[in-house]
Amino acid sequence: MPYLNVVDPAFDFTSPEVLAAQAADWYADSPLGPLVLRYAEAQELLRDRRLDHGGDDYLRRNGITSGPIHDWWVPMIVNWDGADHRRLRGLAGRSFTPRTVDLLRPFIRATAEALADEMASAGEVEFVDAFANRLPLAVMGELLGVPAADHDIFSVWSSDIGLIFALATGGDTAARVERAVAGLDGYIDALIDEKTKRPADDLISTMVGAWRVDATVTREELRNLLVTLVFGAHDNTRHQFSNMMVTFAEHPTQWTLLRDRPDLAENAVNETMRWRPSAASLFRRAAEDFEFRGVPIPAGTFVTMAVRTAQRDPRAYPGGGTFDITAVRDAPLLQFGAGPHYCLGSALAHAELSEALAILARRFGPPVIAGEVTWRPAIGTHGPNELPLRLPKPA
Repeated sequence: MPYLNVVDPAFDFTSPEVLAAQAADWYADSPLGPLVLRYAEAQELLRDRRLDHGGDDYLRRNGITSGPIHDWWVPMIVNWDGADHRRLRGLAGRSFTPRTVDLLRPFIRATAEALADEMASAGEVEFVDAFANRLPLAVMGELLGVPAADHDIFSVWSSDIGLIFALATGGDTAARVERAVAGLDGYIDALIDEKTKRPADDLISTMVGAWRVDATVTREELRNLLVTLVFGAHDNTRHQFSNMMVTFAEHPTQWTLLRDRPDLAENAVNETMRWRPSAASLFRRAAEDFEFRGVPIPAGTFVTMAVRTAQRDPRAYPGGGTFDITAVRDAPLLQFGAGPHYCLGSALAHAELSEALAILARRFGPPVIAGEVTWRPAIGTHGPNELPLRLPKPA
C-alpha cells in the first residue's frame, strides 16, 4: 500500500505519485490515517453515519485538550449530529436563504467592479490583497453587519482560524488559530449585544432576533455558530478566488473562451472548484469499528478524503484530467461535504465567484503569474498566501 506524506510542505494532491496511487487503489496510507483517493469511495464515506467529525479527539491528537480552540471546536455545528445538529442548523438556515444570496448579487457586482478599477490602474497586483481577500470580506460585512472599519482585523482572524484543519503541520499554527478564536469570540459577543439593542437589516440581527424569540440555542451556541459563519464566509472563498486565477493563468485559452462566452461563468466556477478546490481535503473519524471495501476501520481512526485528487478521478469525471470550462460534469463536487452537513454557504460562494469571474474576464486579458506564489499547507483549506499577477488589458 503506498504511503503518502500529506503533512510534507511540498506535498501535492495531484502529483504523479498520488495519481499513480489513485490508479492502483481507492486509498493510501498517510501520517493521518487512510487517505481516500477515489471519488466514489470519498462520496460514500462522507455520507456514512458510522463516521463523525472527530470532536475533541481531533484536537487531542494535535496536543490540544483545553483553551479557546477547544472551546470553539468541540461544540461547533459540524461536530454535532442528529437533533442537536438540526437545531443549530435550523437557526442559520432560516436566515441564510436563496433570497438572501440573490439580494447580495448587486452588491457583489458593484464591489467587484470597484476592485477591478483599482487593479486596472495598477497593472500588476498582489491578487490576494487586491481582490481575493477584499471581496469576500466586503460581502461578509454586508451580510453579517460587520462595519467596514473592522474588515482588516477580521481578515487576519478569519484567515488564521482556517488553519484549524492544518494543525498537524506544526510550527506556530496552533498559536495563530488560538489568537483568531479569542479575537472573534470577543468581537462576536459585542456584536450580539449591539444587534440586540439596535437590530438592523443583516443576518446577525435576524439570527439574534430568532434566538431571542425561539430560545432553541444558548448564547454560547449562537456565538459559536456566528464565529463559524465568519470563517466560512471569508476564508474558503478567498482561497478559491486565488486558486481560480492560478488555474486560468495555467490555461489562458480557457480565459479567452470565457471572455467571449460569459454565459459559461457558472460552469467555469464549478470546473475551477473541481480542478483546484480550496477545501483540498476533508476528514472524518470512525465512531465505531467497521469494514469498508474489505478494509478494517477501527473506532477512532481518522479517514481523510483527498478532495482535490478525487475530483480528478476519471471514474467519476471522464476526461477529468483536463481543465475544460465547457465540460458537463455530472458528479457533484465533494468540497462542500455531503448529506446533513452539506455547506450552508455554498450558494453564496458560487454567487461571489461567478459574478466576479464574469467581470474579471470582461475587464482583463488572461492573468499572468508575475512572481513567486507561496501556498498554504496542502491539507485543509488550501490556496496561495501571495499571488503576484499581471492583468493585461483585453485584446
